[in-house]
Amino acid sequence: MLKKITFVTGKNINLRGVMEDDAEFILSLRTDRKLGRFISKTDNDLKKQIEWIRTYFLKPNDHYFIIEGKDKTPYGTGRIYDIRDGSFNCGSWIIKKDAPQYVAIESVLLFYDVGFHKLGYKKAHFEVMKPSIKVLNMHKRFGARIVSQDEVFFYFNYNIDEYEKMRHKYRKYFPATVEIAGLTVKGRD
Repeated sequence: MLKKITFVTGKNINLRGVMEDDAEFILSLRTDRKLGRFISKTDNDLKKQIEWIRTYFLKPNDHYFIIEGKDKTPYGTGRIYDIRDGSFNCGSWIIKKDAPQYVAIESVLLFYDVGFHKLGYKKAHFEVMKPSIKVLNMHKRFGARIVSQDEVFFYFNYNIDEYEKMRHKYRKYFPATVEIAGLTVKGRD
């Protein structure tokens, strides 16, 4: 069984493995009217959120993180899950309204570093709700390709080669090295 990744060290932020104590913070993000409009609905029920986290710990291929500042201020969440055909889904990504501007880009880069460099996948897949224009544009700038759509979602594929190009372009968001659960990945050139 794959061990949960519990900590990723970035330049300005870290990714910390989620714990039951994070349930209230997660719920505050997911039930916020503005933040939650482009994600799956969540009941405003703390007991259900704690139970969901307990169930998460039983899923060996899921890695759920709190995005936090170096001072441990929580800024958001993100997850690597839905592993299939050598590809991972990078989702459940939500950032608080008052988070510093760099948190969004740096957190996405760290999630991809985990999926591509630590877990060794060559591809990623994810979906974005059509009205989520800012997120759609960010993924397109990063080189992700829309492969299909339905009434609600655009479905994307993203590969490691495109990521490496984008990683170089956004290298200022990386420290000299990124620490991912015992793996050191070169951060900047």
